Parts: sequence; C-alpha cells; structure tokens
Amino acid sequence: MARRVRLSFSVREELASRIASGAIEPGTKMPPEPELASELGVSRSTLREALRSLEEDGFVSRTRGLGTFATHRPRLRSNLDVNFGVTEAILSAGMEPGTTESSVSSARASTNVARRLALRAGDRVVVLDRVRTANGRPVVSSRDILPWAIFGEDENALGRLGIGSLYRFLHTELGITVQHGVASFQPAKADKQVASRLRVIRGALLLYLRQVDYDPRGRPVLCSDEYHLADAFEFTVVRRGPGRSNA
Repeated sequence: MARRVRLSFSVREELASRIASGAIEPGTKMPPEPELASELGVSRSTLREALRSLEEDGFVSRTRGLGTFATHRPRLRSNLDVNFGVTEAILSAGMEPGTTESSVSSARASTNVARRLALRAGDRVVVLDRVRTANGRPVVSSRDILPWAIFGEDENALGRLGIGSLYRFLHTELGITVQHGVASFQPAKADKQVASRLRVIRGALLLYLRQVDYDPRGRPVLCSDEYHLADAFEFTVVRRGPGRSNA
C-alpha cells in the first residue's frame, strides 16, 4: 500500500510538472488511461489515484465519456487549502524557479524547533537556508529544518539537499512522502538580513509562512519558516459551505 502511495505521488508530480511547464498545453486531452499508464510504467489504479489528486488540485478536468483534459489555469500550490511548495508555485505561475545563497549546516535543535519536530532539545538537525527566485527575481527567503535521524546512514544525500523541490528530495532521496502540512500565515516586516536577501528595503511588508510537514504516519519531518514577497504570489482559499450563525 505504501509503495502504491509513493508511486501515485511520483506520477502526480510528473504530470503536474508537464502541465505547469507547458509540455502538456492547457486544453489538451490526455492520452487514454491504458496508454498513459503504460508510458509511465504504473498500473491503471495507481494512475487513477494520481489523476484524482490532480483533478482536486485543478490541474486536470475529467468528464465521463470525454476523457481527461489539462486545465487552462492550474491552481495547485497557490491555494491555501493545498500544501504547496515554492518550486511548484513558481512553475505553476509560468516562471523559472531558481535558488541562490543556499547553505546546508548541522545544528542542535532549540526548544522551539524540538517542539515543532517532536524532538528533544539538543537533538541534531539539518538546516537548509536559501533564497528562491522566479525568473531570476528573489521572491522567498526560507529556512527549512529536518531531523538528522531521517537521513539514516545516507549522509551523502546532504550534498544533494537544496537543489529544487524539497518535497521531491524527501520523496526520491529518502523515500518520505509528505502527506500534509500545518501552516500559519501572518504579515511581517523585513529585517536587515531578510531585506538584503530579497533585495527590498528594510521594513518592507512580507508574508511570513510558518509550517510543519508530516509523513503518512503523522511524524513531523520538516519545519519551515519562509518570508514571501507580498506581491510575488496570489493566494486563494476555498471556503466550504456556510458556517453556523447565531444571527
């Protein structure tokens, strides 16, 4: 079961990347399921799981009797009801993602980090600092912290950390699928360091995102602190149904 989940995630990410990059143009009808499953080397049930996820996130539309079509406006990653990564958000906006000022270091978990990652204060963690760019423009200053223990004996993987999508790295390098994340958002002003990294004036208004990501067993595998340029992305949220009212 776990292997099929990992496979459907890989298929989903592959197809989402093709759509976001334009390799599959908006409005294009996808190949029949048997043909597409054969091309991707997976079963039809695994493909259906991936397509179901893509449909939920707005990458495709599926109509019985007509088939599956790439949508004109993929909404994945810029919606607050979807766990998005910066790389995917930039790709879905039709821009080229990049990374600058990337550094990987080892540290000891502070009390705050230990609480977020369900560790003990002083446990070893890996810290990834970097600036994410869209078409060469700095748009996000981020710090991602991972428990050292999830790397097991594969310390060579540290050398590949920080290149592209961190979610993809966790999946392909460590076999860890992020099932969900819990995030909070708030406005923040750029301090001297963040202002320099994002090339804005000190005190510029930013969107601060604080998140913890969990694997399917509910184990925290990543905590992140990100400062987004306020005008870099457009975020939307799906509000489901009327709430209770005493009015």
